[in-house]
Amino acid sequence: MYEYRATVVSVIDGDTVKLDIDLGFNVVLHGTSVRLMGINAPETTTPEGKVAKTYLTELIPPGTSLVLKSYKDKTEKYGRILGTLLINESIGHKIAGGSINTEMLSKGYAVSYMPIS
Repeated sequence: MYEYRATVVSVIDGDTVKLDIDLGFNVVLHGTSVRLMGINAPETTTPEGKVAKTYLTELIPPGTSLVLKSYKDKTEKYGRILGTLLINESIGHKIAGGSINTEMLSKGYAVSYMPIS
């Protein structure tokens, strides 16, 4: 498990975001897809999925600084990094539980999900 500073580029759906990930030493992975580990949100083709995406976008709009905890040294089957997004002080007042992943679960926008690798 590794931790990186990251900036939100865009929200793809209720469980996937694009981030600029700061690896240190002036190395940044731009526009990297990250799947929120341990959750599954409805697809954006459904009304519930559109609501989940909207909530996540309001919670972490583009430009938001976060900490990414990655869980694998490789990507999952769709090429995304698996991780947890941790809050920083600027948005901390909005979230209970300490992570964006937990917030999406606690508010009912996603369900718990652990894929079989």
